[in-house]
Amino acid sequence: MDKMNDLLNEPVQLSQGIELNKLFTSPTEFHIDVDFKKGMSDSFFNEDDTMVESDTDNRTGQHLTSIAPDGLLNKLRVHFQFACSDCEDILNTIERSTEQMLLASPEYHSFSELSVKMIDCVPSGDVKMLIIEEGDGPLVPVDAEVTLHYAAYWEKAKIPFDSTLTMNSGIPLRLRLGTGSVLLGLEIGLTAVRGPKARFHLLLQPKVAWGEMGAPPRVKPEPALFVIVLYDVKDVQAAARFNDLPMEEQGKFEVTLRTVKSLHGQAKDLFSRRKYARAIKNYQQSTTVLRLSRPQCEAEEAEVKSLRVTALVNLAVCFHRIGKPKHVLHMCEAIDQIIDIESHCKALFYCGRAHESLGRREQALKYYNMALKLEPKNTEIGKALSHFEGRALESAAREKAMWQSVFKPSPQNKKVVYGVDADFQDGVREMCQSLAGSGEYAKFDLPAGLTRREVDCIKCLVSEFQGLTVDEESGERGKRVTIVNQPK
Repeated sequence: MDKMNDLLNEPVQLSQGIELNKLFTSPTEFHIDVDFKKGMSDSFFNEDDTMVESDTDNRTGQHLTSIAPDGLLNKLRVHFQFACSDCEDILNTIERSTEQMLLASPEYHSFSELSVKMIDCVPSGDVKMLIIEEGDGPLVPVDAEVTLHYAAYWEKAKIPFDSTLTMNSGIPLRLRLGTGSVLLGLEIGLTAVRGPKARFHLLLQPKVAWGEMGAPPRVKPEPALFVIVLYDVKDVQAAARFNDLPMEEQGKFEVTLRTVKSLHGQAKDLFSRRKYARAIKNYQQSTTVLRLSRPQCEAEEAEVKSLRVTALVNLAVCFHRIGKPKHVLHMCEAIDQIIDIESHCKALFYCGRAHESLGRREQALKYYNMALKLEPKNTEIGKALSHFEGRALESAAREKAMWQSVFKPSPQNKKVVYGVDADFQDGVREMCQSLAGSGEYAKFDLPAGLTRREVDCIKCLVSEFQGLTVDEESGERGKRVTIVNQPK
């Protein structure tokens, strides 16, 4: 039991969240089973986030991702269904994970010693920062969308009491700043670093974290160290701010670059979610921003030119996805006014796609071959060409069949002239009808001396009745003609 108590000196991660109101108002029983590590990729992780700001009243039913056992052992009956060695494995796994993700607790003896190396983000000293690796971009905007991993530690702890590594299947967390949903101290720290990539530590006092009273029983009213790796920053409101700027500011290259990158980033995300119409609006706004830009040197001018081409090419792709080939060709014409389109493989490819959609096979083949010449190993172009050739063959076959059917003479009913009088024909038809209607086997011998024309007329008329046939036999008195009825 002593060994078990030693193990519980560090927080125990729960596989599911709990509600604090149920914890305090009804008997609660925890079943802690370290076998959950076998299914870490799915059921263990959840979307809850302790970085989300909470009220000081802890009976609101807020979900937690983990809970520290301190102070709870006298209140809860905990059933441990694991061996001590398994618990040690779990703690070692968490510690290794934080090390691999560069989220391990730094080497120090106390927060007071660590704070000597840090800088104050606010005059009160409630938020202190130590930058490990600073990004090369601008400061993170106050209303940006950030993607990060973090691990939060109490003083002198090696295992975090909270971490994004145990949320959302271990995928980095995406947060929107400026909405009031993130701890104040974290917002202050995040907006004090340069993005899009950075590594830093934040030491937060309770006042700018969960409050001076903490969030018992899990969150202590003590300072917490956040080890943070920032992966991406999206200035999602850059376009909205651009519209409020005066003309002089809008023409500055730095403003252009920041705004266009924001618009392109959002458009790319929309495209990946098949929101093509909204992506088109972003790229169109990007082209407007670029037209207003006033570059001051050749390097800036080249960058603006490249961004314009990128926006137009992506517009062509979006228009192709929504089935507007004429719009695709308009984009290609605009690209050709900026650069020689024959030097841009992707533009040539989608120009070919547009011509193919419009039924212009020769022009489509021309642009496909030009694109393939620029990138001979491009599998997408090769596949498109292969499908194009197959469709061309099918189309040619259908066209050939159509023209053959147009010029094929239609069958016409020719009037047969037997060279015998009508009475003879009527007599033969009446006889045939009588034989065919009997339904029994019968033979009718025709009189001798029939002419060739009369015999041919009889044969032709007999063929109109099912079951009747004409037999001819040669005898001493000439040919004998017989009509035979052989019903089936």
